[in-house]
Amino acid sequence: MENSENQGNTVLFDSSHVLIFMYTNRKRLIIVATVAAILSTIASYLMETKYKSTVIMIPTTTISLSSTFKKDGEDILKFGEEREAEQMIQLLASDAVREHICTKYNLMKHYKLSESSPYKKLYLRLEFEDRIWFSKTPSSAVEIDVMDSSPDTAAAIANDIAGLVDSVKNNLQRERATQYYQIIENEYLTEKQLVEKLQDSLRIYTSQGVFDYEIQSGIIYKQYAKAIAANNSNGMQQLDTKLKFIAQKGWEYVALRDYCYHERNQLFALKTKCDLAKIDVGRFLSFKYMVNPGVVAEKRTSPIRSLIVLTSTLASLLLAIVILLAMEKFKTIRVRL
Repeated sequence: MENSENQGNTVLFDSSHVLIFMYTNRKRLIIVATVAAILSTIASYLMETKYKSTVIMIPTTTISLSSTFKKDGEDILKFGEEREAEQMIQLLASDAVREHICTKYNLMKHYKLSESSPYKKLYLRLEFEDRIWFSKTPSSAVEIDVMDSSPDTAAAIANDIAGLVDSVKNNLQRERATQYYQIIENEYLTEKQLVEKLQDSLRIYTSQGVFDYEIQSGIIYKQYAKAIAANNSNGMQQLDTKLKFIAQKGWEYVALRDYCYHERNQLFALKTKCDLAKIDVGRFLSFKYMVNPGVVAEKRTSPIRSLIVLTSTLASLLLAIVILLAMEKFKTIRVRL
């Protein structure tokens, strides 16, 4: 009995049997295909027509403008690599970019979403992500694709998003650069006050006649030796007084002078850092090379009506064949029972 059933199954699903089966049921299949073609054609014309606009850009290396003024400054013309491309995609996908585009183009209304819905922000986000996406090419370039019912709007949105990547990144870096500048500026002002105090202290010594301990003491010793040689007791007494005064104040002067020299070098280094940090606060470079800007599409991207009709018709035919075969199999089993 099992052998006969297996043979029946083999015959049922034999290719020649299927062809004969299709020919026998050709009228039904033609009706199914015709109806499917008509319905899918109508459905394809009811679907929203969308146009695609694409922007391709290459990120630059992530460097600060001030670093280019240093001795071994980085090359500002260098192309970015995979890491920079990934960072750019993260910026493009940020809430700041999405909210700016949604507000500027009133996408809630443009996408025909309900303003009264309690989930309107969620629906807007999902619609945004369905129509606008970002990807990295094999050459580490970044691609922005925008689908919209209006070809002009699609191109405008794509170009605006590409332009926003600079402003978003600049705002993030400006915030950090401002904090750094404020810290360096405070350090510089503190150091400047210290140097001014040290210089005032040095002026007190110079007003007392201490200008340069090493040179002055050398000159006085030479004069003292000459006074001794000339047996000039009055001159020896005056020079001895000067030597005692220089000996008393000289070491203080030298210590203060060296300390002031060291702090002036520190002040100069902080002034250089402060000037460079000020550059990063006020000015920024573009972080991208625009390869292909978004252009207005001349031909729709979706729906591809011929593909929809063909796919729907073939799927309907296949489903009809399976159902008819199943019905025939069911009839065969019932007859045997």
